[in-house]
Amino acid sequence: MLRPYDDHPIAALASGSGPGAVGVIRVSGVGAFELVTGCASVSMAEIKPRYARLANILDPSSKEVIDEVLLMLFRGPRSFTGQDTVEIYCHGGPYIIQRILSTIYSLGARPAQPGEFTKRALLNGKLDMTAAEGLRDLIESQSRQQWLAGRQLYQGKLKTQVESLRTEVVGGMALLEAMIDFPDEGDTQSVRLSHVKDKVTNVATMIDRLLSTFTSGKVASRGLMVALVGAPNAGKSTLLNSLLGRSRAIVSEQAGTTRDYIEESCLLDGRLIRLIDTAGLRDTDDHIERQGISLSKQMMAEADLVLCLITSDSSEKDRDEILRQISALGKPSIITVTKSDISKPRWSDDLTTISCRTGEGLAELKQKLINMVDQATGSIEEQPFITSARQAAALQRAQESLKRFSDALDSRAGHEMLAFELQEATRALASVVGDISSEDVLDKIFSEFCIGK
Repeated sequence: MLRPYDDHPIAALASGSGPGAVGVIRVSGVGAFELVTGCASVSMAEIKPRYARLANILDPSSKEVIDEVLLMLFRGPRSFTGQDTVEIYCHGGPYIIQRILSTIYSLGARPAQPGEFTKRALLNGKLDMTAAEGLRDLIESQSRQQWLAGRQLYQGKLKTQVESLRTEVVGGMALLEAMIDFPDEGDTQSVRLSHVKDKVTNVATMIDRLLSTFTSGKVASRGLMVALVGAPNAGKSTLLNSLLGRSRAIVSEQAGTTRDYIEESCLLDGRLIRLIDTAGLRDTDDHIERQGISLSKQMMAEADLVLCLITSDSSEKDRDEILRQISALGKPSIITVTKSDISKPRWSDDLTTISCRTGEGLAELKQKLINMVDQATGSIEEQPFITSARQAAALQRAQESLKRFSDALDSRAGHEMLAFELQEATRALASVVGDISSEDVLDKIFSEFCIGK
């Protein structure tokens, strides 16, 4: 069970960090109005909720004016967090923001933890978990696909779908309960287990469809994860730098320079790509390099796409060995021949060839990556989809419970056992939208948010 929620007032900068014309400081919790009154030139009781009021923020001890600000009040539960909330619109200088925050903390508020405002909104029933995750995606969005992913979650498309499925399972449970509690009543004589089975089959089919959207949703939400792999000196770091348009990775003729993976994001024609530069694949006695190669294989397994690089001076035997390793992964891949300015072997005729030195082939390679993103995310506006491993795991648990129900039904198990499996399925579905019984899980989810959100 969740521990009783802390209503203590919290405060943080809700706008972007760094100098700016305007900074927004949010204060929320029990006593937030009284706390801000302690450092404002007007009482919060004089301010009409949801109307801006010009005021000064003062140093409580010296009465020095720190800044002229706009104050806006939101009375709970009609606020983002569901609690009494004050937003302070001040000038965006770092000194001003820090001094106002220090003043508010001195009056009894504490600094907000990452995602704590959104967490309070969830626990106070203002948001469900999928909407909270959608809000995070909206805040972090760098591309259209991230914006679409966040918007769909925040608007409740996944929540609506999941709650519809849960309602179907609950309907099946109700039929079973009627058969258990009132086996001889006339109203239950027409109820058959086949009716319950039909409901479960329909729900299982819909869950399968949702689970099949995970790859697309993950790409939309987090970007296409592309692992750059190949032998040492295949040009992985050079290609990373070329795609980023800046020098990020060390480039050296010495084999084995990259010993740990490097991850960087870039936008290609508005599409978010996560590039992973990995250690070169080879046999080595160097302990540290072996660790880097092990990490490379892990990144290859996690990637959405493997971009395999083979130098133009490689032999057909080298090419075949690399292709064998990539094929064993069972991942989408693009085989690319690098250093085409040196040579163009006959075995490379059907492959993408590039030269980072001359720029040859880079536009074609970029277009292939763009097409991969579009192919993965093309349907995200048309149907609900899942974007996180948490959502996928919850749906998988529900699916496993429904499978156990079907197996128990086939083995003629008692109605009580069948009802138990449906109850487990409803719990798993409920956890998708926010019925999470572990405080640690909630803390982990919201720790990925920005402070002030």
